[in-house]
Amino acid sequence: MVFLLITVLITLVFSYILFGVTGIRVVLGVIFISSPFYLMLNNFELTEGEKFVFSILFGLTLFSALVYLLGLVISFRIAIIATFLVFIIAAFLIRKYKPKKQS
Repeated sequence: MVFLLITVLITLVFSYILFGVTGIRVVLGVIFISSPFYLMLNNFELTEGEKFVFSILFGLTLFSALVYLLGLVISFRIAIIATFLVFIIAAFLIRKYKPKKQS
């Protein structure tokens, strides 16, 4: 968790220095679209670094693709909200119905 926080803070500072407020908005957007996948991957036995990297990759690919496809039918703002809610609900359903590991 400390790795994640340090990485985010360094990225935010670097983005602010280079791009100002727009850079911070972009980084916060990437964090926003990656958070449902981080919650999903939190249910599996992965290290913090793996969860962090995979959640960003899944967020930039799956989230964006689904929003784009829904955006062809409905408003993009509604598509963003709907996609985010679907992935958050999926993360909680995975946590609820994932079989417990027996030792």
